[in-house]
Amino acid sequence: MLTSRLLPRIPVLALSAACALGAGQAQAADLALQDAVSMAGMQMYLNGGAPGLIIAAVRGNEVVVQGYGETAPGSGIEPDGQSIFRIASVSKVFAGDVLASLAAKGKLKLTDPLSKYAPDNAKVDANGRPITLLDLATHSAGLPRELPNPDAKPSDNPFAAFDRAYYWKWMGSHKPAYAPGTTTLYSNLGYGLLGDALAKAGGADYSTVLANEVFKPAGMTDATNVLNEAQKKRLMTGLDPFDKPDPNAVAPDIMYASAGVYATADDMVHWMRWHLDGAQQARENALLAHTMWLPYDGLKSVVGTEVTDADGMGLGWVVTLPRNGTPLLLGKSGGIGGFMSYVVLSPNRDLGVFVVASRVNFGMFNNIHAQVRELAAELAR
Repeated sequence: MLTSRLLPRIPVLALSAACALGAGQAQAADLALQDAVSMAGMQMYLNGGAPGLIIAAVRGNEVVVQGYGETAPGSGIEPDGQSIFRIASVSKVFAGDVLASLAAKGKLKLTDPLSKYAPDNAKVDANGRPITLLDLATHSAGLPRELPNPDAKPSDNPFAAFDRAYYWKWMGSHKPAYAPGTTTLYSNLGYGLLGDALAKAGGADYSTVLANEVFKPAGMTDATNVLNEAQKKRLMTGLDPFDKPDPNAVAPDIMYASAGVYATADDMVHWMRWHLDGAQQARENALLAHTMWLPYDGLKSVVGTEVTDADGMGLGWVVTLPRNGTPLLLGKSGGIGGFMSYVVLSPNRDLGVFVVASRVNFGMFNNIHAQVRELAAELAR
């Protein structure tokens, strides 16, 4: 039902950078939406230096999906709604969706202690009070950003040092740096543990639970943690921080909840529409997912979670309250494997914007971050 209702909203993707880029442009029913997204996408692409960039915007029943550049340097192939990319740490809000869905179904509570979902014979040390699932989702568990296993064998895969067994062993002998709920400290480790907890609560491996609770209900047909051979042919090639083609190293399953999702722009449109429809319908899982659970006000410190333009944390989302013409925004950024991504949702305005660029460059991302938020303000008028 949801998929058939959404498909007519997805127009043919068009490049709209300029005539000099050889672009043809599809017309959306809402010309103002089409023009606003086209201009923002063109500016982000021309200013960013990425081989390719895709922007997807949803407002009410209208959708615009546009691509710029090439799927790989020198390929001459334009990215489109079916091009595959890594969404990087935007994967965390998908884990937040799983958490909200399982909570709405009564399979867990947000305040459940992590220890309830630890492997057999594993324990979780405490500092002041036990770490909860909500602490992990809001980056307030007091855990390090990364936790590579120092005994991992040398490998060409930079993710090979992230080891589930080592994560849980470490948690049993190290107290959190801060009492949970008193500070935010961005933690990929925390989301790895959250993914394990969600898998146990959902009664299957994390990929299966993610598909059942998010991908399938949202009508996402390509979203996955592991690409099949046909999908690999559609995977874009991104540039690493040194502007070299990234080899797309495979992430271990302990990273799936923190940064392990592959998707397409069409998938992201379905997912944004699923979120926005959930808000309109007052669906319990959507209401849980869109709540600011941890205001920054009163915290001892806020590290790594977009302090200057935000007011608190949701289930993976950085929440910005309305100000200076910008509506309430839920935002999440990501960067891994040659891709940088950013998504914002404004449930009150039935609005969502997603951008992915095939280059890891933080100067470029700062520009994307600012322009997406400006576009959201423009579209919310």
